[in-house]
Amino acid sequence: MMERAPTLCLLPGLDGTGRLYRNLIPQLDADFEIRTLAYDSRRFDGYVGLADRIAPQLPQSGDFVLIAESFAGPLAVELAARRPPGLRALILAASFISSPLPASRLLARVLERLPAMLPPGLLLERVLAGRGAGGELREELKTILRDIPTEILRARALAALRSDAGSMLAQLELPVLYLAGAHDRLIGGHAGREVLRRARDAELRRIDAPHFLFQVSAAAAAATMVDFLKRRRIT
Repeated sequence: MMERAPTLCLLPGLDGTGRLYRNLIPQLDADFEIRTLAYDSRRFDGYVGLADRIAPQLPQSGDFVLIAESFAGPLAVELAARRPPGLRALILAASFISSPLPASRLLARVLERLPAMLPPGLLLERVLAGRGAGGELREELKTILRDIPTEILRARALAALRSDAGSMLAQLELPVLYLAGAHDRLIGGHAGREVLRRARDAELRRIDAPHFLFQVSAAAAAATMVDFLKRRRIT
C-alpha cells in the first residue's frame, strides 16, 4: 500500500443514507479514507440535481474512487463525466447505467400513477436483500425507509427506471469495475453486460451474494475491490 491511498467515496443506494455500510466500512478503513456521501432526504430533482449537491463534497485534493451501489450508478457516471480532479476509477456494485429492469419504462408509467405507498418489508427483504439477509438487516432497512418521505423514494425510483447514462459512460477514460451479485433478484445480468459493452475499460466480477452484496458479503466485496485497485495501480 502506498503512503497515500485514494479516498473511497461511497454513493448509497435508494435509501441514500449510507447507514447500511456498517459491515463494509470496517473491511476497508484500515487502508483507505472512507467518505460516505449521503443524499438530502427532503428533496430530489433528478440525478443531475443530486450530482450538483454531491460534487462539492468530493475530495478537493488527492486521488479518489467513486463506489456506487444500485440506484447510484447513473449518479456516479454523471459525477465522473464532470471530470473532477483526482478521480481514478469507478466501481459499480449491483448497479446499472440505464433502465435497470426489462420493462423499466412501463413500470415507471405504472409507478407514476399508483397511490404513494412503501413496499412491504418482506418484499424488500426477499427481492433486495435476498435469502442471505438476516433479520437484523431486514429490520434496519425497514427503519431507514420509515424515515424517508414516500414521495422522495418514489421520485428516486422513477429516476432510476428512466435513467440513461450509457453515452456518458462511453466517454469516460477511467477503469471501471462492475460487481454483480450472483443471486441478485433485482438487477439482472444485462446491466453488467451493458457496462462492459459501453465502457472503454471495464471488468466484471461476481460476488456470492444477493442484491445487497455490500451488506451480506462485505468481506468478499471489499477484497475484490482492493484487488482491482491494486492491479490497476490505484493504491
